[in-house]
Order: sequence, then C-alpha cells, then structure tokens
Amino acid sequence: MLTLRGTPFLYNGEEIGMADYQLTDIGLFRDPPAVWFYNAIVADGMPPGEALQMAADLSRDRCRTPMQWSKAPNAGFSPASVSTWLPLNPNYAEGFNVADQQNDPESMLNFYKRMLRLRKQIPALIEGDYTPLHETSEDYFAFLRQSQDNRQTCLVVLNLSDKTDNLKCDLTSRGARCLFSSHMLEGKTVSLEALKIAPFDIFVGELRSAA
Repeated sequence: MLTLRGTPFLYNGEEIGMADYQLTDIGLFRDPPAVWFYNAIVADGMPPGEALQMAADLSRDRCRTPMQWSKAPNAGFSPASVSTWLPLNPNYAEGFNVADQQNDPESMLNFYKRMLRLRKQIPALIEGDYTPLHETSEDYFAFLRQSQDNRQTCLVVLNLSDKTDNLKCDLTSRGARCLFSSHMLEGKTVSLEALKIAPFDIFVGELRSAA
C-alpha cells in the first residue's frame, strides 16, 4: 500500500505519502457518527465552521478516500464519468499515486515494500518474545524482539519526534547490525552505548553475540 494515514509521512523533510484529506462540506461526509456529531454541536450553538473542522478531524472519512493509482481522472480508481463515494485528495496529480512511485526508491510505496520484505525474512520479527525498553521515554518507542529459538534478537527503535535522540541501551550486546533504517546505512554495525537516531527515524538492528 502507498498509504500511511494520519499526518503526512515525511522523508528528509519532504512529504512522500498519501495523507488524510479534510472534507470542507458536511454534505460530502459519509461517516454517520461524524454527521451526527456535527449536527449535535451546531444545535448546541457552535458556529458551523468550527463544528465542521471538529467533525472533519474526528471523521473516518478522511482516511477512506479512494486509492490513488495514477494521475488519470479519479486517480485511476474509477472511470472519469463516475462520481466517487468520497472526494479524491487532489494531491494524486502531484506524484502521490502508485504509478509515479513504482520506480522511485525513496517513495512511500517502496518504503512499505522494504519493510514487508524485512518482516518476512527476519525470524525475530515474525514471532517470538517482546521486551519493552526505556518505557518512560516520550520521544521514542524502543523494544527487543527475540526469535522463538533464541538465536536472534533485534532492537527496534521508532523516533516519534523531530529531533535527534542519542540512546544508550544497557544490553549484553554492545553493537547491532543495521537491518533497516530510514536514515542509516543498512549493514553497518553501530554501538549501542551511543546509538544516534535521526528525527522520525525507524531503526531495526540485529544484536551481535556477546564476545
């Protein structure tokens, strides 16, 4: 899938993924709870414009817009003569579609392909034990995955902030071989005593056996 919903997916500061689409007309909504919510808060006295914004933020419609396959009319989702159930995000004509991202190694589409390929190849990421790390951190999410046969352990770090984090992991292993990263060279062995994680980085590393 090309889509990462919610806030736009950023890579090196540039938006590269399909984002939520905020509807600007309550008549276009197809999510019953959102329409009910809008009508209820307007009836309670909230200005329609403010109510519309709140309903759009809460609505499931924003992540249910048609899949963007190409720059063709209706993003290639349906013939040009057909009115789609929900409006299309107009950014489909700006490269946010499958056809334009197929051959771009930095695209969201190929990002997902890399992640899925890794997921299928690494035993520790398929099944095994989960151990959380640094649970009080608000800037990043870190954990270990250990394969069922205990032969492989992977460190996974997701930086949730726009700043660089320097992690010190108190583990038996002092280093990890980078298996996946949105910023780091894959295959590189990094120290776990001072692991530098770039803004919004995704890092997956295989722990080295203790010497």
